[in-house]
Amino acid sequence: MNTERAVAKLFTSNCLNAIANNDFSSIKKLKVDEIAEQFHAKTYQDLYEKSYAFLEKNYRNEYIYKNIIARKILIGHHSLKSSTMLSEFRVGTNKADLVLLNGCSTCYEIKTEYDSLVRLEDQLRSYTKLFTKVFVVCASKMITEVLLLTPLNVGVIEFTETCKLKTIREPIENSSIDSELMMKSLRKEEYLSIAEQIYKLKIDVPNTQIFDFCSNIINKAEPELVHKLFLKTLKETRRNNEKAIKLLPKSLTNALISFKFNNNNIKSLIKIFTEHDANVLSNFEGKTQ
Repeated sequence: MNTERAVAKLFTSNCLNAIANNDFSSIKKLKVDEIAEQFHAKTYQDLYEKSYAFLEKNYRNEYIYKNIIARKILIGHHSLKSSTMLSEFRVGTNKADLVLLNGCSTCYEIKTEYDSLVRLEDQLRSYTKLFTKVFVVCASKMITEVLLLTPLNVGVIEFTETCKLKTIREPIENSSIDSELMMKSLRKEEYLSIAEQIYKLKIDVPNTQIFDFCSNIINKAEPELVHKLFLKTLKETRRNNEKAIKLLPKSLTNALISFKFNNNNIKSLIKIFTEHDANVLSNFEGKTQ
């Protein structure tokens, strides 16, 4: 068993939804029982704590980067009541790894030691048109190359060997956003809400005309107002699940930000991870024969 990659699969949407649904067939395929046995883990809480510590030390993939950023910046410096973090937010033809929304918008583009920098310049061109601040968070060995590739208005954060975030260069704040790019990044109900708040009337036009009608309203509005409504709307429509983030293990913060779980699965995960006497390995006895 390739231990690093097998353990990393514990922190995927497929695995966590399988656990939530007591889908023992899928759990077996993901070798959860083998990993639990290897780490001498009895409960799911114990399994995930030991697995996460193993990945931090041996396989710092994108999940680890995102979880550290979420824990140290969203939870450590801000509040879930006033801030929201988005994962894989579409911007043109790219997807921003993490976006923090509070009084401004901050984009974090992640480059682990397993990533290429080929698309970085194109990604940053998009992100700097939409977000107030843009950072590249990268592995220590990539710092020199990232500093050479990135413009001075983009901040650079080193993700150290000990999983610390070390700011190498602060970003220069962007004072305006590209309204057209913003609209194409939003869902229909989101840009419609922004346009109606500017227009101060309910918009009632045929579906085929909604985008152009809203675009015309938004492009004519003050940029500061558009940005303010962009933040307000996304914080309302894509709010993080504060209760689940507080109740589930810290190692699952990014999972709750990045993956889709229905309400029943969230309740199930909370129950499973708070049952300290539940034995992971015993769950497989008689159920995966």
